[in-house]
Amino acid sequence: MNAKIVLIIIILVLFLIITLQNTEVASFKILFWDIEMSRIVFIFIAVLVGFIAGYVVGKVTGGKSDRFTVKEEN
Repeated sequence: MNAKIVLIIIILVLFLIITLQNTEVASFKILFWDIEMSRIVFIFIAVLVGFIAGYVVGKVTGGKSDRFTVKEEN
């Protein structure tokens, strides 16, 4: 297994542990709405939105960063 797959598995296991510990219903106030939902659902939605935002940013920017590239001087 390469390091990327191991890291993804570790993150997913930690996500599963955190969500299983937060099963009670919580109330959230977003602008004018009062929303009551299970913390598991809220955490899942937040993580999903984060992954989608990261994917979109990666696609828009080409998935590469110029900060870490070494430029050769002539």
